[in-house]
Amino acid sequence: MKIFKIILFVSFFVSSIWAQTPFVLTGIKSYYPVVELNTDKIDVKQKQKILDMVIQKSTKLGIETKNFSTRSLAFLISYIGVGDTLALKVELMLGESVMRLDTKEEVFVLSYLNGRIFVPENGDEELLEQAEELLDIFAAQYKEDNL
Repeated sequence: MKIFKIILFVSFFVSSIWAQTPFVLTGIKSYYPVVELNTDKIDVKQKQKILDMVIQKSTKLGIETKNFSTRSLAFLISYIGVGDTLALKVELMLGESVMRLDTKEEVFVLSYLNGRIFVPENGDEELLEQAEELLDIFAAQYKEDNL
């Protein structure tokens, strides 16, 4: 019986390793894309390029982005201090309002979150590469969750 419990625990642990994130992206048909630059050290043109990437990737996934939605897919981009170095923090998050079952209160929750912190060496090109990688990870999980 003890061996059975160990096998059951190990199989549960191994199956959870294959999940990309603890978030589930099933049933997402639309969201409002947002790119927020919390720094003036990044050219505003990069904001539009990232927004265009989000819209293009969403169109390929079959997700509606043209109309306003209470659900938002947002890139938050800012500089942070890491010791004596300035690093760029890029986060991709999906937020939405949901109703709590017990209190019937509407709350804002993060349904997805992924991010990177890196020291940019070649300017804005690296920011676009990191944003594209985060979008690709999101898209891969979306496809997997919506098979």
